[in-house]
Amino acid sequence: MSHSHTNYIRPRRFRTFVTNRYYENRDEYDGFQQVQPHSFEEYVGKNLNLLKDQYRPTIRQRLREIRQKG
Repeated sequence: MSHSHTNYIRPRRFRTFVTNRYYENRDEYDGFQQVQPHSFEEYVGKNLNLLKDQYRPTIRQRLREIRQKG
């Protein structure tokens, strides 16, 4: 029996995290009446390593919460 479906949600969580960061960044530009200079794809391409580094602590936190619950 294949268990490939068990990791299916993980990429979606990272994608959601990245999307939220992009919109936070865009909102910051809007706050200074500037236009976001990058499309979503450009933003991710230029900042992927930073985004991964920012996402890792959220994984650890979520694992701690799961372990405490059960």
